[in-house]
Amino acid sequence: MSHVITEPLRQFLLQRLASVEQVEIVLLLRRDPSRSWTASEVAAAVGSPPESAAMRLFLLASAGLILFEPSGMPRYRYAATGDATDQLLAELAEVYAEHREEVAGLVETPAPPDPVRTFADAFKLKR
Repeated sequence: MSHVITEPLRQFLLQRLASVEQVEIVLLLRRDPSRSWTASEVAAAVGSPPESAAMRLFLLASAGLILFEPSGMPRYRYAATGDATDQLLAELAEVYAEHREEVAGLVETPAPPDPVRTFADAFKLKR
């Protein structure tokens, strides 16, 4: 187990964030809670495909880590969902800035399955 990732943060990562992309998105939105983002803007900022960013944003909003703002073009922004969650995300921001590999190793473990991949696999055509 990592010495830089506390047990509460480790549990939070395993239970609430399924990929490095989700970590980067939630930390991006957390940096400026007053700004709302489209999936395209988030994709450009984190360097991921727009479809992937859109699905990750949807999952983060469904998990209550960010807010969905319905409008002509769906937008998302960070809003603290509670002191404990906000403190864990502050800790994550610090740890991720210095120890990306350890965070990535933890969130990219095979289990649990990535919900985006599971969703995408459901649409693969079988021969």
